[in-house]
Formats: sequence, structure tokens, C-alpha cells
Amino acid sequence: MSNTYNIYKVQFEKQVALLKKLADVGLVEQKTVESGNFKLTFYFSEQVEGNKLWWRETYKEFFNDVLIEPKNIFHFGLLLCFDLKNPKDVYAVSLGKSHFYLSKFIHPDFGISLAVRMANENAILLKKSRYFAGIKRQDVASYANFQVNNYEPGESVEHLKVKASNTAVWGERNIIFADSIQMDVDKSPKEMVAIFNLISSSICEEEVIRLPKLEKVEGDLIAELDKLLFSSLKNAEGKVKIDEFATYGVAICFTFRDYDYRLSAKPDGENYAIRAKLGNSFDVENIREFLVNNPKVIDINTVRVQFSCDDGGSFTKGLKDVLDLPVTHGSSNYFLRNGEWYRFNQTFIDYLKRSLKSIETLPGPELDEAEFKLWKAKKERAIAANEAVDDKLTYRESYFNKKLCADLGYRLLDRQLVLMRSIQKNRKNYKVEIADLYKDGELISVKISETSHELIYNIEQSKDAVELLARKELEFKDELKAAALWFVFEDDVKEIVDVNSIQFLLAIESWRKLVASFSLIPRIYISRHKMKP
Repeated sequence: MSNTYNIYKVQFEKQVALLKKLADVGLVEQKTVESGNFKLTFYFSEQVEGNKLWWRETYKEFFNDVLIEPKNIFHFGLLLCFDLKNPKDVYAVSLGKSHFYLSKFIHPDFGISLAVRMANENAILLKKSRYFAGIKRQDVASYANFQVNNYEPGESVEHLKVKASNTAVWGERNIIFADSIQMDVDKSPKEMVAIFNLISSSICEEEVIRLPKLEKVEGDLIAELDKLLFSSLKNAEGKVKIDEFATYGVAICFTFRDYDYRLSAKPDGENYAIRAKLGNSFDVENIREFLVNNPKVIDINTVRVQFSCDDGGSFTKGLKDVLDLPVTHGSSNYFLRNGEWYRFNQTFIDYLKRSLKSIETLPGPELDEAEFKLWKAKKERAIAANEAVDDKLTYRESYFNKKLCADLGYRLLDRQLVLMRSIQKNRKNYKVEIADLYKDGELISVKISETSHELIYNIEQSKDAVELLARKELEFKDELKAAALWFVFEDDVKEIVDVNSIQFLLAIESWRKLVASFSLIPRIYISRHKMKP
């Protein structure tokens, strides 16, 4: 008889905390059985209070008269499996809703790490991914025939439904890989020891699939990243993300409710909690205010968010669980996923770089700082003497743009505004700046900066302009065949991938996708900022 097993790998150092959690949620230890080299202990929800029917009050006039209020009762269980030969190998088999309680105690990359070592990439049927470039945040896709290496730049795979490459060992049925693995096998729970031993040996083998994914950060670095996160939030950097669907092991759960939110924290050494009700909106500015108004809160891990709704009760998450904020530390970039810190694996970086290198990239004339200063001083003298000048702009980009126009025949659009129709009826139209330069169907945005956030802002401006023009929301009579970004760097940058900022490169990839989606050619120009004679 076939049985379904949803298998997690427990972090060895969190076993005690897991056992406490099981007791807190009503899972009571049952019998322990030894099988092969494993000890198997079962836990069961002996007494379940049950959940009220949130819709009963709404439909009460349709109910027959009853004396006892009906409740939904869901039992759940968990089988903990301890390897007696290798004590660090602890597996958990989830039954019912117990997977909701495991996320903080497991190896979250367990399933995907096993998939890249034993799955048949040609047989992928379903793939769930998280995106770090473009307008998509998450995506679930199913396939009739999956094309090997068919992954998008900026994509991190988190969930796969696929057959094993060695069906003689793992069977012919599909396996789901995520935080956990879900298998249908013709084995009893005691016979699953053979599967656990297969997993333990397979997880040590070489990877056979080049899968773009996030890898979990371990050790003392986590505390450093938490401090940087705390500082960033005090400056209102980052985003709050309330996902429309979340995964718990192999289960994909969609959100259908809107919530009211409340922030809370318990300062170190205090017995009381600080709380702040936010209403039905929640953003990073709420977090900044909370932290600034409560200086005793110094640890991001003490801050929690309560979600509540009238008919669905309430639940609480750590603040880190709902944040979308990249942090740069040293020469690396780190991201939060479900409250844990991750970095991109090399495959992710390779896909991103390959896509960025496909963008036509051309060298541009250098910006000579000495020549700019002479021009600026001369123009400032002319302005002070009330002499006739074309404009009163004296910043570098104005000088560089005009030089490109004079030397290479570009048309200047800098500070020249085009009319945009008002989105509201009976309101005046207004003007926006769409780019810096134009020539032969190409629209160019120029940026001279060494700071990543200013460069990214320029990229976002170009995206907005391209979309508005492509959708005919702006009055622009010239032909549009290509969109370009022109960067001026102090460093000797030959290719855009030489820039050591994953946020910047992801922003470029997002821009490339948008430009290409409107059948326009994306192009990049790179100039050197010559600082010294």
C-alpha cells in the first residue's frame, strides 16, 4: 500500500527547542520504536480544542437550532526519526498541520539541496520561484516538457515537483522538493529507515542540476547582518512584503484575507511589551516610527507583528519574517527569506551575468574632470556678470550631455519636458522629463555617480519613461527603436557586470526585461570619469 511521507530535516542544535514547541502546540509523545539504525518517536494531538466556524454567525439564520456551538477539529501528528549511528541526522515526518510549526527548527534548503543531487531535470512538472528582478515577486509554473537550464535571470527556485533520475532506487513516482520532500512510497513508517539512509548518503553527493537558488547564512555573520538591518530600518529603508502565498514544506498556501496589524517588542531586561496598533496598512515607515519612538528596543529579533481579522482570529510573526530588504556586508549581498539570511549561489549569479552580458554595451568618450571645472568656472563667471547664457545649469551631467550633443550629434532632452495626460478627468495635463539624450530612435538616460542607490534611481526613471512612451501615455513624436543607459564611472569599468552591487545588477536586469518586452533594443554605454590629469 502506498503511503505519503512529508519529510523534513531537523537542525541538530534545535532539537530541544523543537520538543518544547511540540508540547506548546499540544503534541503529546506516544510510543517509540527502533528500526534498523533509527529510533522513531511519534507525537499526536491528543486533545484538540477546535476552531470556531468564522462563517457561522454570518449564516446563522440558515442553521437549525443547536445547543452546542460547532467547531472544526483537526488532529495532527509528527514522527521524529533519530539516526543512532549519526546523531546529527534527525528527520521529521509531518502529519496534518504540524508542518506549520516546523519552519524555525529545520534545514530550510533541505529539499532543494537534495533535488539538485538526485532529480531528473528533464522531468520537472512544477516549479515555484522567488524573483529578485522585474515586477514578479513569486511565481508558480507547471510544465508539459521542461527545457533543461530554462531558468530566468533573477530567479531563485524554491519548490520542484519532479521524478528522480535513478528511478530504480527512488521509484517511478513524482517527488516534491522544497523545505521538505514529499514522497509516495510502498513502505510502512518503520520501513522508511531505508529512505532516510538513502537521503543521508545522497545529500553528500555532487550536484547534477545547476539550479539558481539562495543559500542560508550560518554563524556569527547573522548577528552582523541583523545590526545592519536594524540601522537600515531606522532610516526607513527596505519594504514590508505580505506575500499572497507562502510555502510550508511542500504546501503552497494562498492568502485570501486582509489584516489589521500591530507591532510589539519586549526590551532587553524588561518584563513588559511595547505595542503599537497600525490599522490595516503596514509599511517600513511604521517600523521606523516604532523604533525611533522606542529607543529601548535595540534587537530586531525582539520585534514582532500581529496579524488579526474579525473572522479569522490572529497570529504573530517575527518582523524579519515579513521584510524584503537586501543588505550589503563586505563585498557580498544578503537577502531575507522567511526571517532567515541568505546569499545567492554561484548559479544564480552566472544566469544573471549571462543575461546582462547579452545587452549590447559600447564604450563612450571620457568625462575629463579638469575640463569640466574649467567649463563650470567660465559659465559661473558669465552668469555672475549677467552675460547671455543658454541656461544656468553648471552640474556635471549638463556639461557631459552638451558635450555629447556637440561632439556626437545627440539631441539634448535634459530638463526638456514632455506633456503627459492627467490620469484624472478635467485636470490639467502635466510635464515630465523622459531622458537626457535622443538620436536615431534611441532614448538615452545618463548618470554620473558612484553610489548604487543613485544609479538604481536613474534606472527606475528610464523604466518609467520607456513604459509611458510605449503605452502612448506621453506625447513624443519621434521614432523609438532603442532605450539606453549611459553610465560614467570613476573606476575602470569595461562591462556592466564589473560593478560590485547585486542590487544594481538586478535593477539593470529588470530594466532589460521591460525594454525587451516592448520590442525595443536595450543598450548600455560606459564612460570613464577621468579625475586626475
